[in-house]
Amino acid sequence: MSDHTTLRDELKQIDEQIKSLEERRRQIYKASLEAPEEEKVAIDCISEMISDSEVRSSGFPMTIAGIAWVDTPPRREVKPELVAVRPCDGEKTYAGIHVGDLPLGIHVILNRNTGVLTAMPAYHNPAIVVPELGKLVMGCGSWWKRIKTQEDLKQISDEDILNVWYVRAILDKVEKKEN
Repeated sequence: MSDHTTLRDELKQIDEQIKSLEERRRQIYKASLEAPEEEKVAIDCISEMISDSEVRSSGFPMTIAGIAWVDTPPRREVKPELVAVRPCDGEKTYAGIHVGDLPLGIHVILNRNTGVLTAMPAYHNPAIVVPELGKLVMGCGSWWKRIKTQEDLKQISDEDILNVWYVRAILDKVEKKEN
């Protein structure tokens, strides 16, 4: 630092250099999209994201120092219960047993200070055992209801499905779009 350069001036120069380097980084990732496979610097989806000037630099590529697994308990305790279930890809209603909630995916969080990636179960959804099918059906892949009375044993009909509020809302929106 010269006698006439202030700390603020020096910091401003460093910020300009960083900005210039980040722009060059975006250019390299953009060029990587067109490069032969052996010259690519990252997979295309990462290169697309980093080359976008609107995306703030996330420090890609990242180094992961460790991975931790956190086994979170289910959000709610469920006692097994009898349910009527109609898989979305079928037209028949079956007797099933709602055995609780299972995760559909994994949520991850990176602690940038420690480099530890923490993973945990996420997107819990009702899990229903359907003995007649010999498989597990997820709540998001079916129409289902608890069986409390003999009336609840009836088939889940197309009319029942079409009367669900969010199905009606989607169909109304599609109908409006077509008109």
